[in-house]
Formats: sequence, structure tokens, C-alpha cells
Amino acid sequence: MNVGIFNRVNSKVKEEDGMYAEWNSLPLEGGGRGVLGAVGGRDVVLAVVRQLASHQPSPLTTDAEVEWVLEVIRYGLSLPLSEHEALRDCVRVCCSWLAALLPPAAPAQPPPPAVPPPLAAEPHRYANKILNHLHNLFVPRPNETLAFIYQTELGGNLISKQAVLCHRVLRLARSLADSANLGSREWKSLLLLLLAAAAALLAPPAPLYGAAEQLCERVLCVLFEVWILACHRCFPGPALWRTLREQCVRWRHRAPLTEQWARVSLCLTARLLAHMYGALYPAMPVCEEDANLVPADMSAEAVMQSWYRILHTIGNPVDLTKPHLISHTPEFLQYWMTAEEGKEGKEGREAWVGSLAHIFHRAMLGLAAHVDAFLGRSTERWLVESSASGGGLFPGGQGTPGAADEGEVTPPAHRRLAKSFSTSRPRDKPPEKSTPRSSLMGLSSSRPSSVVPTTPPNSITSQVGDTEKPPLTPLRPKVNSIFHLFGEWLFEAALVGTTPANNIPQRAEGTPPPPSLSEATQKLNMISYQAGRAVALGTLCRVICSKQCREEVLAPYLARTYAALQRGLRDPATAAAVVLDAADIFRLDLDGVLVLVPDFITALDRILSEREPKLECGPIDKRELRKAAISLLLSLVAFPYHYKGLAVPEFPGCNEYAGMTIGDYARGKLSLICVSAVQVESSEALAVPLLSALYLCVRHNACVSSLKVHSAPPGSTVSHTSDYKARSDSSGPVSTEGSQDDFAADVRELDPSSPVFGAALVVRATYLVCHRLISSWKGDLQVSLAALELLSGLAKLHSSKPEFMIEAIERKRAVRWICDYIGVQCGRPPQAHSRDLHSCVVAAYTCLASWLCAPLLADPDCLAALLEVVELGISGSKSQGKPGEPPKMKDEKELKPVSMRVRDAAESLLMLILEQVGTSDGGKWCRLDERWLSALGHGKLRHFVADGNTLLSLLEEPLANSQEPQPTIVVIIRCGWGRFAWSLSSRGAPRCAGRGAAACARPVPMLEPPPRAPPACLPLPAAPPCAVDSAFPTLDAVLRQLNDTEAPTLFKLLEQQATIEKKVRDSEDNVMPEEYVPPEPVTEFQTARLFLSHFGYLNIGGDKKGALPRLTALDSSVAGFPGALRRLDATGSRAALTVHVMYVRAGQRCAADIVANATGDAVSPAFVRMLRGLGTPVRIHGHAGWTGHVRTSYDAQPRLPSEPPPPPPQHPMTPSVYDGREQVLYWSDSTDEIAFVVPSGHELSEADDHSDSMKCDVDGSCLSVNKGAEKAGGSWWDVSGGGGGVSYERSVSESERGERRALDKTRALSLELDRPAPPLSGSGRRNRDFTPKILIIWLEDFEDHLNLPLDDLVRYCETGVPWRRHETSALCVSGVRAGLARVRVGGAGGAGVLADGALLAPRLLPDCLRRAARFLARRARLNTDLYQPPHVRRRHLIQDIAQQYKKDLSEPELLESLFKAP
Repeated sequence: MNVGIFNRVNSKVKEEDGMYAEWNSLPLEGGGRGVLGAVGGRDVVLAVVRQLASHQPSPLTTDAEVEWVLEVIRYGLSLPLSEHEALRDCVRVCCSWLAALLPPAAPAQPPPPAVPPPLAAEPHRYANKILNHLHNLFVPRPNETLAFIYQTELGGNLISKQAVLCHRVLRLARSLADSANLGSREWKSLLLLLLAAAAALLAPPAPLYGAAEQLCERVLCVLFEVWILACHRCFPGPALWRTLREQCVRWRHRAPLTEQWARVSLCLTARLLAHMYGALYPAMPVCEEDANLVPADMSAEAVMQSWYRILHTIGNPVDLTKPHLISHTPEFLQYWMTAEEGKEGKEGREAWVGSLAHIFHRAMLGLAAHVDAFLGRSTERWLVESSASGGGLFPGGQGTPGAADEGEVTPPAHRRLAKSFSTSRPRDKPPEKSTPRSSLMGLSSSRPSSVVPTTPPNSITSQVGDTEKPPLTPLRPKVNSIFHLFGEWLFEAALVGTTPANNIPQRAEGTPPPPSLSEATQKLNMISYQAGRAVALGTLCRVICSKQCREEVLAPYLARTYAALQRGLRDPATAAAVVLDAADIFRLDLDGVLVLVPDFITALDRILSEREPKLECGPIDKRELRKAAISLLLSLVAFPYHYKGLAVPEFPGCNEYAGMTIGDYARGKLSLICVSAVQVESSEALAVPLLSALYLCVRHNACVSSLKVHSAPPGSTVSHTSDYKARSDSSGPVSTEGSQDDFAADVRELDPSSPVFGAALVVRATYLVCHRLISSWKGDLQVSLAALELLSGLAKLHSSKPEFMIEAIERKRAVRWICDYIGVQCGRPPQAHSRDLHSCVVAAYTCLASWLCAPLLADPDCLAALLEVVELGISGSKSQGKPGEPPKMKDEKELKPVSMRVRDAAESLLMLILEQVGTSDGGKWCRLDERWLSALGHGKLRHFVADGNTLLSLLEEPLANSQEPQPTIVVIIRCGWGRFAWSLSSRGAPRCAGRGAAACARPVPMLEPPPRAPPACLPLPAAPPCAVDSAFPTLDAVLRQLNDTEAPTLFKLLEQQATIEKKVRDSEDNVMPEEYVPPEPVTEFQTARLFLSHFGYLNIGGDKKGALPRLTALDSSVAGFPGALRRLDATGSRAALTVHVMYVRAGQRCAADIVANATGDAVSPAFVRMLRGLGTPVRIHGHAGWTGHVRTSYDAQPRLPSEPPPPPPQHPMTPSVYDGREQVLYWSDSTDEIAFVVPSGHELSEADDHSDSMKCDVDGSCLSVNKGAEKAGGSWWDVSGGGGGVSYERSVSESERGERRALDKTRALSLELDRPAPPLSGSGRRNRDFTPKILIIWLEDFEDHLNLPLDDLVRYCETGVPWRRHETSALCVSGVRAGLARVRVGGAGGAGVLADGALLAPRLLPDCLRRAARFLARRARLNTDLYQPPHVRRRHLIQDIAQQYKKDLSEPELLESLFKAP
């Protein structure tokens, strides 16, 4: 019975119409047996071939003889396998005769059979016949169908010998294709030979054993390699292409076919991409073995045609999930009709059916590698995924049925033969150590346990998760183009097992039914296909997430993608693959993507809420999965606030979320996910973005809560004390791990619809972060800084949201946690102290400064805790030790701070506590200075330095009304914390007294006293003389004894005095007493002396011997003293930062064009709203704070009444108005001040006019030189009186060694404001200030962040403060069509509470950008060892002024000077 005819006649499944529909395939029936096959010619073959196989000269001299011998060889190649020697000799003769087509080579040993002269003269004439005859070597024999394939009873020796013959033929075919000059007929015969060999091995469904495993892959390898060479040298005809496709469709149940197909098509893809996109496109990595698979000189047209045809060679890969289609071949039909029923037949059937899932998975991996190549992604990552999937596709050892021992399906790597078929390599030599060709696309999964990497791919130390994925190339094709090419296969594969059509196999009419499969087996088969389906879903996600900013995706593609992703997210076996590759799906302005929000939230809950995901991860790296889930979480946290009133969108026909809005649905779920994820996260690298997600979630919920509270009806009361209190009432740290369960449980019990949900979430987030900070994160710098920054942000919510009504006890507990953290860090052993540890402590002090508020400082216990940590930071220990120990007095303690940086941070906190201020209006910086007083006509001032760190400038002229002179003094106090002014007046009468009165009114008694008699005063009797009177001589006796010549004068004076006293006594008895009146106020007094005396600076003789005096007088007449004061005033008391804001239109790459956008009004309204929210507009002239450049900062000169008001701007209001010339956007708090500047292009022109240049060294250091930086109207920097300019030179090296060498240069980092004055000693060593370059860039097209010319943009960002090249940071913001803002933060550590990829509501964007800029600046300062805080720099300047301009006065001379005019 002709099974093929039976199948073709009765089958209803017809060949699809395509490019080969009009062509017939070529038969692969072999070379036939000839005449000898009809009459029996075994003995003839043995006799003839034995002689021909010898190396003796050939006896064949005519063409007829050669033709006759070829008939003999034709029959000999069809002999049974038991006639191995005859087969071997026939193969040797054929190989030797075909070698005549090859170029001459060195003689081989042993010598090959001789070539007949006729054949040597015309090898092409006989090559066709020989190649056709070699078909018989692979054609199945009657009653002996290639025993080495189906059975092992012939013995391993015979199997190996048979395999060697096949290898030899394949080696010859490869050599002919490489080196021989073949014609079209020879190429056709060679390709048909390889097709026939592959069909004999691969078409039957029976399993392969032993050497057949190796031979199976070898045949396919040679077939595809020779086919590529044929496409280059003699392109195959349509009939051959159709034959190849039909045969490959019949071989799809063999795993090596999928591997070789993917390998060859990927190599062609790499060459195709090079032809299509050129050298700028990311090169697809090709292993060394396959580098020459595609000839270098192959034309682009041949590559394109070959690539498309080979890509479609195996048909639709999804057919592998349909056994009824795979088994619809004559070979399967013959096998089912002839296979014996029983255990062996059943096992064989289950083997090939079970292997389809494994092959489908490999085919999807290959297809995914093709898609990644077009997207510009590297395909090397498939090696890791494939290696991980080798031991099983699902957790718990559940692998693909039939593929548990993958050595039975695909030969293991250690048993594969090398690709090269050269006989020069010994057979027992192992292959060279190189990446297998199949590893390129991750299709080599079977690997013995001895070669599996020791580090599992899902471990924390895996390098896969530590490396950042490179961005996609902007040259990548559009999403629609990729879906046009691969979409049909991907969409169908992504829905495998989800539709009824795939659950019920359909078979063609007239085809014998396949073996019956039970329902359980069918379900198991569908489950086993989930690995390949997961790959298809991940590929779909990568394609859809490759959408560019202004690209439109066709609606049918979006709909099919959403449908596939929804089913994938609801399946635990595939949800992990979707989350892994869909991290950016909500950031791309995809139409209708909100329909996936509920399913993604559910998947995130399963991944992040526990340490181990509740999904089947399989080969997916769990750390990469968590990273992708966190990225998705960052893109979703703004949805409950932004879409709070939008109904949850659903698919047609679904009604799961009827009546629910996205705000109601997602608010509580996302909050719980954030809290749970932070609670269980064990990786420090992933904790940083998680903290950002938690902060953004809390901030958005706080906004919603504030709106709900404000919208509550008047008179309604909200009782929520029990809602936001924590379970535990203890304020100390908790060290047990089990206590963390309370945080997630507390959030789970909250009602998201409650108006106090935001307040409760703030409290719980505070507790959670504090707990993890002190218990788990205190050893990691990155996480500690991020956690402390989050607590600083939460502190503002505690203090700035009065509608929350959060009790003071909650703030007190948080402060105690942070104080305990500082105590724990400072109390660690000395060997544990490092720069990172001290940076954490400094950040903790900065965090405490954010929590300071009046209610907190009013609490005695909290104030005591704050002062304890201040004492710990300044002195290195606490006065109050352990319980029971006596306290240590200040004089008994030895000052040993943990580090100078910690001491400086503690001093800053102490000053903030004493000031109890946190205003944002810059009010702590006084505007009064010497120039202001001089402009009003006042005289000189006295200048003193008190205690070595405070500079006092005293003005002794009364400033009040001259008609009522008062003893008035004006004191300008300059210290490390700023410049302050006091005005003190000593009044002789209370302020309630009438002005202008000459004297105070005499008090009038209320009642008249009764008259009294004058008292009678009787004189006392004279005392009697005694011996004591004679012991003291009289004055007369003493003077006469001394014989003093001045004695008469003294006696005369005494007599005169006695006369005057007697005259007064006589007049008192007769004159009435006059009324006593106060004297007239004096107008000449030394108020400076009074002030210094009242404050204890004039302690005459009270100073300790050898100690420095508390008060040092300064000589203000020395040249350069005014410049030194201005230099001091130009150093602010708060950390100053300049942030430059720019706007980039779509496609702009030139810095000049980008900066010019600020002068136009055609900018995005969202950008304008962001700009207005960053700060308050202030005018440069008269501003008391930082203005963005040292030339114009702290120059607070008020406008005099005689001065005209500033004219209104003539040009229209554009962002360039804040370019730093007239206005800037200013923001400040108690510790920082930020100037937001929008460069307009004038910076470069002014730099040319003023010789202002900036030079960056190769190693990243920066040299700023400003010459002639004068400003009209008497700038702080115009200190030379007119024509003199200002120059400052600062050079900073990146390396610590370079920084220490720079310490010896006095002029480095010094402000040379007066050239005649000598340089300040020591200021260059200590007065160091660094600031990073921070840019906020608004992008119309988010893809433009890859091409920003940052090196050119920083030329417009000169601030006069030294900076380092590697500390330039860019915060890119791009508006999303729905109204949200997408943020791009460069660097691995993020920007504090703002992580890369976060989506923010426009209302929160300015505040988050400010916080990110402050975090980046603080981080740069922490990384600089020589950085000094502002108050330390001011203190050093004061000390330098005291050392250079002091008067060498003794204590009497100092007191005498106070009585003289200054």
C-alpha cells in the first residue's frame, strides 16, 4: 500500500498558498538499485569495490567502464548494514572520486583510492551521478530501517561504524560547498542529498538513540550551512525551497531542527540588520563559530531573500502545540500503522508528543531572539535563561513532560561533535572551550550538572541583575513593522491553552486517529506549553514597550496585545514573564492601557508582598523580576490620585469592577503593596527604589486625604486617633523580626475611603522605615541615605499638613528613632567606623533638622533627646551614661568627636534648635551692613572679634530722633550662622513718659501725713581719753617729723574746708530745701563700652593667665578690611545650590538651540506650571540670599526712597526672565537655599565680555576664572573702589591625592577680592566649597534623553563655584499625554525620594524635583572629604580676619580705646 498516496488523496489539509504555490517539491527517493538490484549482485560489488578501494592506479580508462562501475557502486550503497565493509569501500570510492572537484591538496595518509583518468578529466560529468547514488546510504532498507536509529541490538560497534560513514559523507558535502567549483546541477544534487539524509533521520517519529543523536544535529548543521553557501553562489530554485520547507515541516518534532533554524536565521538577521541600518545600529553578537556562517561577500539582496525564506522554513511555530498537525505526515501515518501495540509503542508515542512542548519553548526563544535583534537588544541574555531552564521549567522540579532527561531529545553539549569535520583533529580530543553556536540564542538547554554555573541565575550575586540594560536604539523599527513580521506567531503563541480551539485537538478527515490521550494527559500537555507561551508574552511586552514617543500603534495590535496580556497576568505560570518585560507599559501613552491596571496590581501583589513571589518563575531571575515589579509600581503610584474619579475600564462583556473607580480600587492595594514590599525586601539595591515608591505613594495619598478633609461638611468631626496610631506604644527600637508583621497588618486594616487614610499611612510609613533603618539598613550607605531622605520628606507632611491632626507623640517617636539610630551608629566599635558610616550619621543629623518644629521643641523629653545626640556629636560621648552611672560634667569630658564632619553636623542642629526657626523667606540674613550705614551718613564703626568666632561691628551714633537723644548702639553680628543686627537704647524713663518732657514728674502722695513735732536731738557726751588715742600720732606730728615742705599748703586747705563746712551748717538752719530734679540727659557716652561690659567681654583682670583674651580689636583702617568683610558676607550660612532649568524640543541636540527655547513663548503649559512651582520669583537687586552666582548673591541693598522704581519688563514674559540677570526663582528653608535659573544664552556672551572662562581638565577637575566680575551700583565684589576687578581661581582635582596636593596652594579656593592685601593665611586650606551641576530638563520627546549634549549645556551653567565633571546630574522630565510627568534620573542610586521612571502628578512634581536636587547636592558633598559646611567656612574666615587685622593692644590699652572716638 502506498501510504503517501493514501495520505495525499484523503487528507483535507492542503498546502497553504504562498510563494511556492505554483511549484512542486522534488522527490527524495534515492538513487535506486539499478540492474544489479534486480538480478542480485552482492558478489559483484564485493569483488569490484575491494579492488577500487585500494590506492593502486585505477584500471578504468574509458567512460563506459566508469559508468559500469558507478552502477556497481550504486547497488553497493544500498546493501544491508551488515555488509559494513562493502558499504565502507563504496563510500571511500565515492568520496575519493568527488574529491576531484576540490583544489589539489597534500596527499593524505593512508592514500585514498585512485581516481580514473576519465573522471579526473571531467569530474562535473560524473559528480551528479555520484551524489545521486549516495542517497542510497541513507534510504531505509527493506526489513532493516536504519537499525542504528531504531534499535541497539546490532551492537554499539556497528552503530559507531555506520555513523562514521555518514559523517564522512557530510564532511565531503561541506568541503564541496566550500571549495569546489560547482554548477547549478551539482548544487541541486548536493542539496537533494542532504535533504534526503535529513529526511531519513528526522522524519520518522521514533526516538533517537546513541550515535543517531549526534548524527541528527550534524545533518541539519551541514544542510543549513551548505544551503547558505548555495544562496550565495547559486541561489536555489523555488522547487528546492518548497522541498526544504515541506521537509522541515515534517521534521518539527525534532528539537535539533529548531536549534539549527534559529542559529542560521539569527546569523542572517545580524547580516540583514547591518545592511539595513548600517554601522550605527547595535551589532548583534555572533559567536566565533558562526562568524563565517554567512559569507562576507554575500550580497544584500541574497541575504534578504535567504533570510525571509529560511525564517518561514519551519512554518508557524505555534503548530508545535497541535500534535494533530505535527503528526499529519506520511512517516507518522506509516509509523502508526506498523508500530506494534504495547508498552514500547505507547512510550514512543508519549515521547514525541511530550517533546513538542520543549521544542515549542525553544522555537519561541529563537523567535524572541529575532525580535530582540530588531529592537537592538543583545541576545546574550538568552544564554542565562536557557541554562536556567535546563533543569526544569517550573519550580519544584516540574519540567516539560518527556523532556526530563533532555539528553534523549537533544545531545548534551559535552557529547556533541565539533562543527568542523576536519580529520586532522583526533577523535578523542574534546572540543575547544568556546561558546557553543546554539548558546547564542539560548537554545542549548541540555547541559550536564558538571558544567552548570555554580552561581544560580536567580541569586543575588548574579551579574545579570547588577548590570543595567542598555537603552533601545532610536533607529529601531516601529512597533507596527515588527508586528507585521512576527505578530501573527506571537499573538497565537501568547494565547496557547486559553481558547477552546486549542484545548480540543482537531484532526484532518481521512487521517488515522492518533493514539488516544486521556483528559489528564491533554491538560498536562497544555500546562507544559506554558513555558513557550511565557516567552511569547514576554516578547510581546518587549515589542509594545519599544514604542517611541510620537509613534502610533495600530488599534488591532493594541487590542490583541491587551487581550493576551490580561490572560497572561491571570495565569500564575506566565504572569512573571509579563511583569518582567512590561515594566514601561504605563509610561508610553498607549491607548486603552488602563484596562490592564487591575491585573497588573494583582500580579505586583503576588510578587512584592512576600520574600518569594507567589508565581511560577521558572528560569526567570527572581531579582530581575522584583526589579521590574518595582519599576511598574513606580509608574502606578500616581494613578489613585490622578485617576481618582475614573471608572475602572474593562474588556467588552466583563463586569468585574462595576461601579468602582481607579482611585477606590487601587489606593488601598498599592499602599499595602508598598508597605509590604519595603517590609520584606532583603536586597539593598532594590530597597532604594522601593523607598521612593513608598514616599510617592504616601505623598499622593496625603494629597487625596487633604482634599477629602477640606471637602468635609462644616461642623463634622473626624475621630481618627485610633486609625493612625501604631499597634506598639513603645518609642524605642524593636529588634525582633516578627514585629514587622504589624506594619502590613495595620495598613491592611485601614479603610482607603476614609479621609484620614493618608495621615494613617504617613505614621505607618514612618514607623516602618525607622524600624528597618535601625535593624536592617544601618550598614548600607545607599539605603540609609534614601531612608533618611524619605523620613525628611515625611517630616514635612507631619508638620505642614495641619488637617492631618497628627498628635505630637507620633513626631516624638520618630525623632527618638532617629536619635537612637545616631547613637547606635556612633557607638559601633572603632574598626567599624568609615567614611560611609560618618556620612550616614551626618545625613541623620540633617534629617533631624527637618523634624524640628515648635510643638516638638516644647516637649522636655524630646528636647532632652535632641540635645543628647547633639552632645554626642560634638564631644563624642553623652554626659548621661547608663542607668545608675553618675553624669559626667562638661569639664570632666574629653572632646573626642566621632569625626569632624559629625561634629559640624551636630553644631548645625544645635543652632537650629536654639533659633527654632524654619522659615523660607530668608529672614535670618540681615540686610544691614557698613555700606548701608555709610550711605545714610553715619561714622565709622568699631570692629571686634569675640571668642574667636564672632565678629562684632559697633556703631555708637544714635539712630533715633535727635530731639530725644538716647544712649543707642547698633551692633552688626557676624558669626558662622549668618549676619544679624541689634539696636540697643538705654532710656532714662519708661516709654510711657511724655516725649519732650525735661524731667520726670514728682510723685504726689495720696494722703497728707499728720503733723509731727520736730525730734529733739541731744548731743552725745565727749568720750574720755584712753591709751589708744596716744597710739596714733597726730597729723601735725607726722608732717613735722617727715619735714615735708608741702605741709603748710595741706594745713591751709584744711582750714579753708573747715570754714566752708561751718558756713554751710549755718546756712542750713535758715534756708528752706529745694525740690530735687533729675539732671538733663547727657549726649556724650561710650555705648560700645557699656555693651561689651554688659555682655561680659570687659572682665578686668578676670581672664586666666596664659589664656587668649575673649575680645580682640580689629584695625579697620588697614587696606583690604572692607573686602574681607564682603568676602565673609558672600559666604552664606546655608547650603546654596543652583539648579538650571531647560526646555528641549523634539529632536534637538544642539546646546545653543536648547538654550534659545527659553526666549520663546511656545513652550508646554505643563513646563510653565512646573517652573512656577519650583520657587518664588525674586529680583536680583536687593535679594538677601543666593541668586545662582557668586557675583550677585547676598547683595541685599534696599532701594532708597530717592531711587526710581524698576521699570516693568518691555519684552513679553518668557521663561528667560529667570535667567539670573534680573530675576530668579528662589526657594529656601532652614538648611538649604536653591536658586532656579533658566539659561537664556547670555551666559556665554557675558563670559566673553568679562573674560569669564571655564576649563575642565581631562580627569574631571574644573578651573573657574572670573576677571572683572563687577556689577553696577556697588556690588559686594566691587571692592577696589572703581576700576579694580575681581578674580578668583579655584581648582579641584577628582583624586584625593590631587586634593591634598592642592592644599599647599594658598590661592586655590580663595577669593582674591583685594590684590593689595596679602592672602588670608589658611583660608585656602579650609574654606572649601563644592557644588554639583544639576539640570532639570523638560523633554518634549522622552527619547531625547539619550542624546543630550550635557558637556555643552554646562557651559551655560556657570555659578562661580568650583565643580567636578563627574558630579553633573540631569533630571529629565517629560509630560505624558494623560497629564502625568515621567522622570528620568541618571545613576544607579537614584535621587533620594525620586527614582528613575517614576510617574508623578503635576501637583507633586516641583516639590519632588527640589528634594531630588537637594539630595544630589548633599550626596556630592558627602563624597567630598574636604568639604566644609557653610558655618565652618564662615568661622574660618572670621578667624582669618582676626589674625590678619587685629590690633596688638594690652588690656589697659583696649579699655582706653573704648573712651576714644573710633
